[in-house]
Amino acid sequence: MSLGRSPWLEKAGKPRQSGCWKRPWICKMQEEKGPGKGKRKMRCCKNRCVDVSSDMTNCGLCGVRCPFSWHCCKGICIDTNVNPFHCGKCSHRCPIGALCFYGMCAYAQPLPPFPFPFPPKPPLPPFPKPPKPQPPSLK
Repeated sequence: MSLGRSPWLEKAGKPRQSGCWKRPWICKMQEEKGPGKGKRKMRCCKNRCVDVSSDMTNCGLCGVRCPFSWHCCKGICIDTNVNPFHCGKCSHRCPIGALCFYGMCAYAQPLPPFPFPFPPKPPLPPFPKPPKPQPPSLK
């Protein structure tokens, strides 16, 4: 018997392996049992089960990290500050014609009348005139 180890631990042998590294079916079981059944997509990333449809550091696949202030919506990194189909959060749609600014639909501006007015066109440049004919010179 070695010093520092308990006799029970020596009898028990190796402790059971934790995590999902060599057992990826554990994550599949969590996918079927968890809330929102069918919406979650669990994968084994760095020896732990992760929902890759909503995890910011594993978006869609293990190791795919979303940029700062973006969200992972259904496994795709989306800028929810300007996207009218995911405005402020995933799957929050703005009304037709409303734009998404700062994660809010139609932020600080009234809706213009439909169809949107177009700015006036700039005037066309003047048409070039042909040069005046020169009188014949006498030599």
